[in-house]
Amino acid sequence: METRQDGNTILLKLSDGEDLVPSLEAAARKHNVESGAVLWGIGMIQDFEIGFFGPKGYEKTTFAERHELLALHGSVAMRGDPKLHLHVAAGRRDHAVIGGHLFRAKTAVVNEIHVARFDSIHLNRRLNEKTGLREMIFE
Repeated sequence: METRQDGNTILLKLSDGEDLVPSLEAAARKHNVESGAVLWGIGMIQDFEIGFFGPKGYEKTTFAERHELLALHGSVAMRGDPKLHLHVAAGRRDHAVIGGHLFRAKTAVVNEIHVARFDSIHLNRRLNEKTGLREMIFE
């Protein structure tokens, strides 16, 4: 993983085989991103798991083969659980697109990711009993 910072902007470059989610968490710690946003991510992913939130929780599907990483975005709340809430759109070889909540992924070839750090907005997560989700809260 390579990272660079300019003010509150952090750019990551992940190489083939790197775990996307742990790498994002490591970059957030390295650059003191307690609260922030993943604004975009592009590249390729493989060995990934996405989910759709249904009435009984997340319905998860795994994909081993490479997909084009068309969009990656979400929130960063390093004091929360989970620390990252990420959504992804991934393109197939036939140009169809799949997407959902990203649980895990490995970089295939390369990923380029843009993270923004918030200085005066502080995020955490708390379980919402009505929705069953650990939702973002402002502290």
